[in-house]
Amino acid sequence: MNGLPHTFPEIAGILGFLGNEQRLRILTTIARKEKFAREISEELDISRPLVAIYLKQLEKHGLVKGTDRRCDEPPYHRRYYRAQPFEFTLNLEILTQAEQE
Repeated sequence: MNGLPHTFPEIAGILGFLGNEQRLRILTTIARKEKFAREISEELDISRPLVAIYLKQLEKHGLVKGTDRRCDEPPYHRRYYRAQPFEFTLNLEILTQAEQE
């Protein structure tokens, strides 16, 4: 993640973002093995356009890293994605501090 959330809107935003089952399924599948969007789409039965949107969002939040590669068979250009290690802790102390900011 790009820094820890410190305010109520930031905390609510990341919880809402991670509260999507399809995003969590994508994150889990690329935690085991890097894959490109079509593989993820077929494996999880999620449309390719939606997978592409979610991957961009996950990458923006720093939860996923994409790497461009040239392949010998079509499609010749593929972007492989891999989940990045992260930890998110939420407790009453953090909420109390966020309330004061």
